[in-house]
This record gives sequence, C-alpha cells and structure tokens, in this order.
Amino acid sequence: MSEQFEMYDDPFKMLILLVKMAADQKGMQLDFANVPKIETDTFLLENSKFVYKKDDTIIEWFQFLGRDINCSRDLSRSEYNKMFIDCMHSLFFS
Repeated sequence: MSEQFEMYDDPFKMLILLVKMAADQKGMQLDFANVPKIETDTFLLENSKFVYKKDDTIIEWFQFLGRDINCSRDLSRSEYNKMFIDCMHSLFFS
C-alpha cells in the first residue's frame, strides 16, 4: 500500500502555505497580523479565521497567523492534507 503524499508534517504549515497562495492569487499583500478576506466556493479566510465550507471545520489563530492556532475538529494529518489540497485546488479551478 502506498502512503499519501504530504506536503508538510505539520498541518498548520499547510494553512500558512494556503494563505500565501491565496493572497498571491488575488494579488494581495500578505500581512500575518491582518490576513485579507479571501473566499472561494471551498473555503473562507478572514482576519483570524479559516473556514472549510464542505464540513464547517474552523481554524482560528490569535493576533497573527501561526500563533496559538486551534481547530474546531480533531482531524488526522491525512484529513488536514486532503482539506488543504482541496482548498488549494479551488484557488485555481473555481
């Protein structure tokens, strides 16, 4: 059985990558203390919150992206990976 590809071993590093990609895709300057509002059919980013619309998973952080991150659901690394890959896909194919 082959293992699933993982971009990072830390799911929250994938969140940071997604936010960087989303800001670049929208031509926005990324400020970790003030994440711009970006929305696709799959996810929503706001100043201190990420929402995965397909199952209402919410990831929040305190003051700036990367600090005191918590998630509304207990997900496996594989589930995080699938969620973020789906979100990245939505940036380019929505």
